[in-house]
Amino acid sequence: MSQPQHIRRRSKQANAMEWRPRSHDRVPPWLLTCLLTCIALVCCAEDPPEIIEPPRDVSVRNGGIAAFYCRAHGEPTPQLSWRRNGRKVSPQSSRYMVVPQPSMSVLRIESAKPGKDDAKYECVAENGVGDAVTASATLSIYPETELPAGFPRITSWPAQLPVVEKGRTHVLECQATGSPEPTITWIRDMIPVNLSNPRYLMLDTGSKSKGSLQITNSEEEDQGKYECVAENSLGIEISNVSTLHVRVRRVPPYFSMPFQSIYEVKPGSSLNITCVAGGSPMPYVKWRKGLEDLEPEHSLPIGRNILVLEDIQESANYTCVAFSKLGQVENSTFVRLEELPYAPSNVRISEITATSVHISWHYDGPPSEAVEFVIQYKPKLAPAQDYAEIIGLKTNYYTVQNLSPFTEYEFYVVAVSAVGRGLASTATFVTTGETEPGSAPKNVQVRPLSSTTMLIQWEEPDTPNGQVIAYKVFYTTNPSLPTASWDSQVVDNNLLTTISDLTPHTIYTIRVQAETSIGSGPLSTPVQVKTQQGVPSQPTGLRAIDVNATSVSLEWARPHHTGENVNSYELYWNDTFTKEKHHRSLPVTETHVLNDLQPNTLYYIWLAAKSKRGEGATTPPIAVRTDQYVPGEPPQNIMAEAVDSTSIRVVWDPPPANKQNGIISYYKLYYAEYSRPDSEAVEMMLKSPASTEFIVEELKKWTRYRIWLVAGTVVGDGPPSAPIIVRTQEDGT
Repeated sequence: MSQPQHIRRRSKQANAMEWRPRSHDRVPPWLLTCLLTCIALVCCAEDPPEIIEPPRDVSVRNGGIAAFYCRAHGEPTPQLSWRRNGRKVSPQSSRYMVVPQPSMSVLRIESAKPGKDDAKYECVAENGVGDAVTASATLSIYPETELPAGFPRITSWPAQLPVVEKGRTHVLECQATGSPEPTITWIRDMIPVNLSNPRYLMLDTGSKSKGSLQITNSEEEDQGKYECVAENSLGIEISNVSTLHVRVRRVPPYFSMPFQSIYEVKPGSSLNITCVAGGSPMPYVKWRKGLEDLEPEHSLPIGRNILVLEDIQESANYTCVAFSKLGQVENSTFVRLEELPYAPSNVRISEITATSVHISWHYDGPPSEAVEFVIQYKPKLAPAQDYAEIIGLKTNYYTVQNLSPFTEYEFYVVAVSAVGRGLASTATFVTTGETEPGSAPKNVQVRPLSSTTMLIQWEEPDTPNGQVIAYKVFYTTNPSLPTASWDSQVVDNNLLTTISDLTPHTIYTIRVQAETSIGSGPLSTPVQVKTQQGVPSQPTGLRAIDVNATSVSLEWARPHHTGENVNSYELYWNDTFTKEKHHRSLPVTETHVLNDLQPNTLYYIWLAAKSKRGEGATTPPIAVRTDQYVPGEPPQNIMAEAVDSTSIRVVWDPPPANKQNGIISYYKLYYAEYSRPDSEAVEMMLKSPASTEFIVEELKKWTRYRIWLVAGTVVGDGPPSAPIIVRTQEDGT
């Protein structure tokens, strides 16, 4: 017989695509044999049938329900069938039902009848590998008149059509009597309930709930026909069917928490909008900006979604979408960015003085917009961050004061609303008016050109407050005179001058003053020079760099003009307490420490440089006060007298003025019974140093006391006074 045409075509295709191995592709024969053996073992593994759960003997009452269960395994999976007294049970019988399951079979007999259904039943398992295997069980049926005492009887079973809502808990109740006490189990759709499911629980406490089946977090898979089985050694009884229905709510998506239709926000602010939706099943919730989804579909939350907006810089429409298989709902909101105020315009400056200007501007913003204004200003050459601000202005004009004279400023005006600050106006520049100089010419230097001529030079003042048009040089041999009585010389547009016709070998004091068109500034620090050729000018920068109670550390710089070489420095000082003047010659150095000074004493110190030609002019005196120290002596003239039997009045004088070493800030008064050591003395802190009297109270009557005092400064206690002895009075004295 010839093959069909389509088979021939397949054969030709197969031959056309036949694989012909190359020499280097050939598989070694030994490896091919192993591979084929392994494939045969895996693909052809067989296991004869074995019954692992045989049916059990069953005893029921007349008209009751009997059920046999049989479970087997093998490879391939065995086919299970039932025989009654050696004849195959037909599943077509109205009272016999065979319920096949994977590796399991149930034979169920309804309305069992004695003399008809009581027989031997066999479970047969076969899978084509080896012989079929069987297991048998016997069904016994008791007529009602022969029912043994204690036979199980179900007294309570679930309602016929119970309903539970999905996700809720439901209890199927069952109660039975019998002796021995029956064991209660459950079957669903004729199959034993699998109690390994954690949602299923057999209740075993309480007389009413014992044997009941509790189903938690109900699912649709829990639906079915449930029967309660009561069993003891005498037999079994199966209850009427209770068909459990799990009701699944079908609610289309809806929004359970509304949000605003419009949100008004300031630029750069943040906003969270929460969208909450309900339904059954619970819907997915997502946000859209315009027509664009903001989240991928695979990661959407269920029931609730928060839209998080940060640094908002634009207005936009946002839509919350809730959807499930039952439908979709949407709710939109508009996030509107509030506009900042406009920049003020037409900024004008008038009424310019040395320290103030009047500024005005125009604002073209909406008339309904409530705004204030801020003026920002700084010197033009100052760093950008050094703006000063005047805030909270309600008018379109303002006079800015406390400016620096003769300084170019830049001004800006900013409008402010509830939304925030708008853009600044364009910069407006102005230079304040002149006034007299605010500081003196600096670094004034003088040196003698001859015994009758000196050269003076200086630098411009730091705060000229205008255009300096001249300098005035004052000089005198008697600096105690008023400056108006000194000789003077005006210098136009120059920083040095010479003065002639001076008295030879005389010390002159020089001061320089700058002038603008408005007036004269302060005088420079006095500088002294000696009209003697070859002597140094005065040292510069004399100052105290460290001060304590008994010493002062000094430093200075060498004269600008030394003439001939400086051989020594002449140091002078006096104190305001002893009124004594002191002098010390120093080697060529630029530092010196004055020791053995008195605490808390004002000293005046000055210095001159000396060469072979003589001593030059001295520096202006500098004032230095030494630090305080503890008093050098105790309070003086201490006297005490008994006031009565329990108090003593004590009076004293402060330590000598030249030994106080500072300001007396307190006294300490000590007292102790005469026979007691000093360590047991009572200390009284007296913080009113102006008072030199104190009454010691709460003393013992007719008792001798030792009393002494200590004076103190901020540094600490001075030495104690010698104790005085006084006795309190007797009672009634």
